[in-house]
Amino acid sequence: MQRDGFGAQLSIELHNPSAISLEELESTKEHDKGVDLPANLGPGFTAQIEGKNGRSTYAYAWTGDARRRLSIWITPGAPGRDPRADAIEFVRQLKPLLLSTPK
Repeated sequence: MQRDGFGAQLSIELHNPSAISLEELESTKEHDKGVDLPANLGPGFTAQIEGKNGRSTYAYAWTGDARRRLSIWITPGAPGRDPRADAIEFVRQLKPLLLSTPK
């Protein structure tokens, strides 16, 4: 879909190690008015921000020690969909695969 010359974008990144400390994650969450992920997904949050390409929704999820982080960005999102719910679903699907500790 095209909107104002920009297509919808999805970005999924695994940061291993994460360049953002737990304190920075908490500060970012506060600054962007983030909302905690559902409790069963562990530490993380979603937020929405205005950017040059329109509204972006993102989700950050990380390991308990914040050493590894998963980031999901959706810009601007598909019409009629809830981008925050979509970002949470991506975390739900990918976190066990990308952030689980190998046994």
